Amino acid sequence: MPDARSTSTSVLCEQGADRELNEVALSAAADPKAQADIAELFQRMWDPIQRYMETKVGSPATAEDLAQDTFMKVVENIGNYQGGGIWAWVFAIARNVCNDHYRPMRNRGYEQPAAEIWKFDVPSPELGPEEVAQWNELGHAINLKINKLRPDQREVLRLRLWAGLTPAQTAEVMGKNVGTIRVLQYRALKSLRTLLPESSTLATYLLSASPGGADEDVIPTSCVELRERTDVAGASG
Repeated sequence: MPDARSTSTSVLCEQGADRELNEVALSAAADPKAQADIAELFQRMWDPIQRYMETKVGSPATAEDLAQDTFMKVVENIGNYQGGGIWAWVFAIARNVCNDHYRPMRNRGYEQPAAEIWKFDVPSPELGPEEVAQWNELGHAINLKINKLRPDQREVLRLRLWAGLTPAQTAEVMGKNVGTIRVLQYRALKSLRTLLPESSTLATYLLSASPGGADEDVIPTSCVELRERTDVAGASG
């Protein structure tokens, strides 16, 4: 766990970077034809938006389409941005784009799926077909447990672990303070522990980087070692 000084320095750096990005957004709002400003917003925010969309729709291709729609609307509406937090503003657009994606289905009597699909990166390109299949099975088991969490806990994990936002950015998007975000993340991971079999190393995997209160570490979804088949089978029940 980082000491108080390193944590404080990290938070200050995050706040400085976000102030800088907000200044870029305000510059783009003042001159919507300023392509360099729009390009910087796109470069720094594309990946978080796309990964966020993947948890909402499951399909990487659809997520990419929705991310593109989001930034088209950002370009169309940037002149209306008046400050107050560019992360909150862009993610509000992203949520509306996602809702619009499901609206035709709702109009035909279908509801937006309650279950969400969280993509876990395969930890190594050297895995064989059987190991990749095991990893996918592990991801399915985790999904079943994540979808039992409270909506605000899922949103924190979605923004922190998959979109890769900092605690300050997550707080901005959710309209909460940073302390509340840390508590929600801590409780979400703690709840996952109670939902998973105590004997399974899957629980150890999920909580290996669980924050101990103020710690800002997150689960390293792309670098964890693959667990044994018995762990996957035990966790999926």
